[in-house]
Amino acid sequence: MKSSVTKAGEIIKRYEQIWMGLENVTGVGTGKTNDGRTCLVISLVKDDQFTRDIFPSEIEGLPVQVRISGNFDAR
Repeated sequence: MKSSVTKAGEIIKRYEQIWMGLENVTGVGTGKTNDGRTCLVISLVKDDQFTRDIFPSEIEGLPVQVRISGNFDAR
């Protein structure tokens, strides 16, 4: 049986290009829910209900959290 972290990585690998192609998305990755479960994290530049509504609360059994990160500045 796959670990939840492995499963999350596989999901990200499949969908990252599509998700990163959305205007408001600045990053995708994994994180932990408040109760310690592995989750998918979608980072947005700004809070936008339209973009939030694109993502379900769960993908393939893993919770999805949408977080507002602002722009990332590579240095």
